[in-house]
Amino acid sequence: MTNWQTQVLRQFNQNNPLYLVLDRDQLLLDELILTSLQKENIQVVNFNDSILFRYEFEREYRTRIDQRDGCLLVRAEGQDYNVFPYDLLQSGQRVRLDLANIFSKFSAQIIRQLDVEVFDALYAAQERYQGSSSNKDTRDFLTKHIYRLPYDLVYTRAELWKLLLTIHYELDFIPDVVKEYIVDTLKQKKDLIELPIKELVFSSSFFYSYLETEWSTFVHQVHNLAVAQSGVATEDAGYYEAHPFTTPYIKGILDNLFGEGLLQPVAGLPANGLPAWMHVGMKIDTKRTDTTQLEHLYKRLKESTFNDYRYKEWNKLAELYGQFKNRAILTGTYTQEVAEISNQFEVPFEKWMLQNYGSLSTLPHLPLPKMVHHIPHYLATQQENKLALLVMDGVGFVQWAQIREELIREGLAFEEHGVFAWVPTLTSVSRQSIFSGMKPFYFANSISTTNKESALWNTFWEDQGVPRNNVTYQRSLGQETYEKENILPLKQPNVRVYGAVIDIVDRMLHGAVQGARSVSSELRIWLETNYLYRLIKDLKEAGFTIYITADHGNRESVGIGRISEGVLAETKGERVRIYDSKELRDFAAEKYDQTLKWNDSGLPDHFHVLLAKNGTAFVNRGETIMSHGGISIEEVIVPFIKVIF
Repeated sequence: MTNWQTQVLRQFNQNNPLYLVLDRDQLLLDELILTSLQKENIQVVNFNDSILFRYEFEREYRTRIDQRDGCLLVRAEGQDYNVFPYDLLQSGQRVRLDLANIFSKFSAQIIRQLDVEVFDALYAAQERYQGSSSNKDTRDFLTKHIYRLPYDLVYTRAELWKLLLTIHYELDFIPDVVKEYIVDTLKQKKDLIELPIKELVFSSSFFYSYLETEWSTFVHQVHNLAVAQSGVATEDAGYYEAHPFTTPYIKGILDNLFGEGLLQPVAGLPANGLPAWMHVGMKIDTKRTDTTQLEHLYKRLKESTFNDYRYKEWNKLAELYGQFKNRAILTGTYTQEVAEISNQFEVPFEKWMLQNYGSLSTLPHLPLPKMVHHIPHYLATQQENKLALLVMDGVGFVQWAQIREELIREGLAFEEHGVFAWVPTLTSVSRQSIFSGMKPFYFANSISTTNKESALWNTFWEDQGVPRNNVTYQRSLGQETYEKENILPLKQPNVRVYGAVIDIVDRMLHGAVQGARSVSSELRIWLETNYLYRLIKDLKEAGFTIYITADHGNRESVGIGRISEGVLAETKGERVRIYDSKELRDFAAEKYDQTLKWNDSGLPDHFHVLLAKNGTAFVNRGETIMSHGGISIEEVIVPFIKVIF
């Protein structure tokens, strides 16, 4: 545990059952702090909405506080304790957490714009900091020493590309305040003045699109010059040695960029006569290209370690694994390697979920959502004139990798992230959470159905100040032939917020007789209809900013036999059983092998979950199915995508 976290934690102990914490800097929401508090039976609950808080407090915590069973921290982000309810003010101990006290050498205004996950490095670096607490000195130190971006040494295109690859490929997240500082400096460089610096720094999709165009131009130039010089381009030819792509760093990272699908290879040119290192970015032979990508992805995944993983690392792993498995399915190769990688992270992820999942819902929805119920709250902050959220039922990162490739061919680009679904990963639980913006126990009365989604969606946006006649919801899309006039916001000009359910993929999952191969084949046929692209295109032309997500993913599972006890919450969620009694659930867990008691985090009182473990399902022994409901990485982590045109 690092010192800044210890400085926060030592202010709380179980001698006091209730703390009221003013935490405008979100220090309490550090993932390691939340995990440490949970281990000490200290719970954290956010005070945002007084009605929702009162419901959760009386349901979950009142009795425990009265009986001094553990400790509760109620946190708010204001500056005045009067934000808390009167009865809590009479009994709770007051604590104010202030970032300025912890990072006193730096500008608090700048530090408050950072992600809490860089605080470890910042605290460690504070001792050697010699600058002032001014905004400029703080931003300069952050950029050079925390994010390690040598922006002041950039003068050429090659140096710029290296900086941009560090920003977009190597680093998880860079705050806008640092990006703005870099942009301001780079715009003053004479050799870079004609480049779209701001777009290149701020947008990953813009940068990769730019780099892909530059690569295509470079390859064609090298080819043409090689033809002109007897058909052979040697490494010492001299006519391209000063190009940014030939510098060691950029040349060395091309395998990653093409192998992970961030750049698309150039098609239609022969490789003969061109240097071997360029072949990775050329579509010479489809089979060879696929094999190269699979080898690269397999190596990346095989080298992954899982010690001290946080949710961001699991998100990246899920995305990488999705690309790997999708490519393996499409080519019919690497079957054993896919199983090997899946087995490699199955147990570590299950362990992480049991220890850390409960704290995810406490994390803030900015700068990006962490769980699916954060999504509408995040969208409400984006200040879009019109926005559309397309929820693709059942689509995990494996299916998204296939969808993504098709949409990229149509000229679309994406800002891609992962979010965690609600457990159990069932449609009625996790999809309702998306449209309501709430934890499942808030919609206990409708947790077994999706019929309330429209009302929940309307209520959420009404609470955000958007009138009901500007909000609409539509479900059961994707099965029919696409017709523009069937899409509600395209015939209702007043609509500003559109929520839609595309459930064709979920239907494919549950009818798949050959597992993931069947789903991939059916998905390819559906994508060829251009339904999704035409929907996105028409929404864009109508002025909508478009986001895509899913309620849960899926995985292949093998039957271990049916369980008669409990209720199967939905006939297609064969990896979970629901009990209205905790005792009965626990008894079943003891009775049946290959089962796991879930901790029921965020679920209603009468909703107790028994999960099938390690790729198994509660169906006939030996039967292989595509299903969901469990806590595998393929089911839990789903795409959250912003479409870029």
